[in-house]
Amino acid sequence: MDQNDWVLAQKAETLRLSGAYRQAINIFKELRSKKKYEDNPWINAHLGTIYCQLMNYELAAALLLDVTEKHQNYLWAHAQLGEIYRLWAIVENRKEEYVDESIASFTTAINGQPEQSNYAWALAHLGATYRLKMTGNIDQLIKNQIDQESKQEALKCLNRAIELIPTYTWAWGMRATVYRLAQEYENSLWDLAVETVISQETEVLQNSSSPISGLDSRRSNLHEHAMLAFYLTKTNKKDQQEEQKDKNYSRALAYTQQALILNPGDHIAQLMLIVIEANKTKEKRDGSLSEQDIENIKKELDKFFLDGDPVIFNKCRNLLRHLVAVGRVSKNKLKNIRDRAGTGSILAEFVLVEDLIDESDADVSEEPEKWLWKNFAVTQACSSVMTLLSDLSSILKEDTSLGKTKPYRDLSLAINVFDSLERLYQTPALSEGERSTTLESWNKEPLLETVKKERQKKSNKEELKKKLASLSSIRTSL
Repeated sequence: MDQNDWVLAQKAETLRLSGAYRQAINIFKELRSKKKYEDNPWINAHLGTIYCQLMNYELAAALLLDVTEKHQNYLWAHAQLGEIYRLWAIVENRKEEYVDESIASFTTAINGQPEQSNYAWALAHLGATYRLKMTGNIDQLIKNQIDQESKQEALKCLNRAIELIPTYTWAWGMRATVYRLAQEYENSLWDLAVETVISQETEVLQNSSSPISGLDSRRSNLHEHAMLAFYLTKTNKKDQQEEQKDKNYSRALAYTQQALILNPGDHIAQLMLIVIEANKTKEKRDGSLSEQDIENIKKELDKFFLDGDPVIFNKCRNLLRHLVAVGRVSKNKLKNIRDRAGTGSILAEFVLVEDLIDESDADVSEEPEKWLWKNFAVTQACSSVMTLLSDLSSILKEDTSLGKTKPYRDLSLAINVFDSLERLYQTPALSEGERSTTLESWNKEPLLETVKKERQKKSNKEELKKKLASLSSIRTSL
């Protein structure tokens, strides 16, 4: 590469790192228009990472596949291909092929020896991919189990990454989620505490499997802290001293209230606060809420629906329209959930409104699949809301306008299968009997069989590579 072109390439790389993706793409494509650079591995690999940031995973994977096949010793490109497949797996219900391709690419990047590798970034992200595999087996999750081998591999990689860079915020936070899924909540809280100290304001994705960049780490960190403390209230219940349980409830409430101080419009935190306080009161009353308790919870819930409807429920309705458009959820499925919830129920009034089911294609993006990829944070948020509402309905014994518990859980499952399953087997709002009954009913759910089949489908790499032929004509929007 001559001097002028090298300077131009470095400018494009600077723009890429600063998030100016459109300008970076234009420069890289200008360089590729010169025949001598059309197959330049450095240019194509870095261009591929930009398309990954823009969630054009097909084109990103096509570019990186081409580079890694022609330049097998380009370890950085192998690692970036692994990251593309990891993020693609997340938005595609953890498609098995993408998870396996991600693991293979990261493993190549670290030469297959995590204990001896010095490539901390690849190690941490390989650990994050194994974290997906921990709960990737739906049949195991239904039995309240995780994949122990994947857990050990995830910890091996993340431990090595932290050993190499003790201040690696992302790795500390990701390891916390591994411990959480294994229900080792004290270890998870410890890692989050370290993460909070070493990176108080950094925007990272440590607490979420979401590929969306720009999440506010302070708030997501507080959500994670709150839920972990809440989960701790259900461990060793028979032996746990009441004093320790009270401490865990106090921690959970403090973290949630701080999230609301930082952002009073945080509807997830508002709902979390209602659920945690309600469950604490229920346990204090030996499992039976008084009429005054229920009345107090109703007031908080009414306030939530009054404040939250214009924001979170509009997002949920829009999300469901896109899920219907790509065939992940059927209109009949939504109608059945609505019918079971009952006319006049909160679910029917705020989410499964008639025009959503009758005119579900209204206001849907021209490319609904890519809309879902780019708005995966909305998927997570809506799934969380439905899960929390189902928890609250269960705590209240379905004795309020919330109505029945199961429709909320079924809608959460339809929105995000893995998030719903993971939350179900961790929530303290259910007794073990209630948890088993719900898991057993879900085991017969046709939706899960559909997801299993979709996750096992194989893609055609040759078709993927054809994307390269149209690279010069592609227009990528931000």
